[in-house]
Amino acid sequence: MALKVLVADDDEGQRRSHGFALEVTSAIVEDEIEIVETATSVETWQKLKGESFNLVILDNDFKDDNLKGHLPGIALLQLARREGANRGTPIFFCSADAYDTLKGMVEKHHGVYLPKVGYDIEKVAQLFADKMKKK
Repeated sequence: MALKVLVADDDEGQRRSHGFALEVTSAIVEDEIEIVETATSVETWQKLKGESFNLVILDNDFKDDNLKGHLPGIALLQLARREGANRGTPIFFCSADAYDTLKGMVEKHHGVYLPKVGYDIEKVAQLFADKMKKK
């Protein structure tokens, strides 16, 4: 059975970059990876509550503040740790918001902070592989 990864980012280019990294990850872990993509915080929360993942890659700044139920990524991380199917799932918080307070909040909620600036697909793939476990 394939490993299942949620890639939650409103930027299509960034979702593609994560997809490339996950292709490399698949070779490292020697298993198939099924990628589920979301582009809004509302859709992301629905997935986090209802589906179990082996890894989650989460953005912070979703551009869906016009939608009822909009949340920033940091709130999604906090909710995922308290309820739903992914309380213990490794969550990478990949954001262009590179400031220490955000990084501290991510780590407080047992996430891994990964800045978008300087994104190296091979290094990121190894980080994903190191955290990924079959449930």
